[in-house]
Amino acid sequence: MNLYVVPWTVDRGVKRKNVRLLASSFGQHTMKVTSSLPSIQLALSRASYSNRYTVQLFQSYNLQFSTQNNERLFPEEINIIYDGKCNVCKLEMDFLAKRDAHIVNVGAPKLKLTDIESPTYNKDDPANGGVSYKEGMMAIHAITADGRVIKGVPVFLLAYEKVNLGWLFRITTWPVVKQIVEMGYVLFAKYRTNLTRGATIDTLVEQYEAREELQTRLDDTCVDDRCKKI
Repeated sequence: MNLYVVPWTVDRGVKRKNVRLLASSFGQHTMKVTSSLPSIQLALSRASYSNRYTVQLFQSYNLQFSTQNNERLFPEEINIIYDGKCNVCKLEMDFLAKRDAHIVNVGAPKLKLTDIESPTYNKDDPANGGVSYKEGMMAIHAITADGRVIKGVPVFLLAYEKVNLGWLFRITTWPVVKQIVEMGYVLFAKYRTNLTRGATIDTLVEQYEAREELQTRLDDTCVDDRCKKI
């Protein structure tokens, strides 16, 4: 007898005549039934005081299950990845952060800001959505608490909505306006660093990659605080 713990996000597309679920009040993982057999019987009863459930398999058949952790990546609702060495970008992020933490969402901020130029930035951190330095420099990105990656103009709309200023960007959702704004943003993003940092994105990426390569070589030649000459 196998025991699976899941919230009420079990794939409801599974036919109930084939699969029924027995639910209780706790769980931390999502289970999806990707194949089912008519002879498999799972009993279902929903606990009224919780949205989390325990699923118990009464018969052992070759079913395929996929489980994933249902926890948030971070307490805030979105993580905005921005260029902290771009004065224009930093000015806007500072404005959003201040309004978020001190005016609109006091005590429970909805915005997490991550500077892609920080020496501690790690694209492999799930909270950063795998956004590389080059990708982050070419366009603004945001990662939602459930792991979705958003880039470009929609990031601004989402960010401003979190601080009750969504109406400023809502016009960008209109079909014709959306197309014009997106074209304008692509053009701005392409030359943004020329205007704000005095260098092209390609140049900044080359410099970044050179620093990363040097750091890797240093790390590879240092053992127990003793470093060999490169």
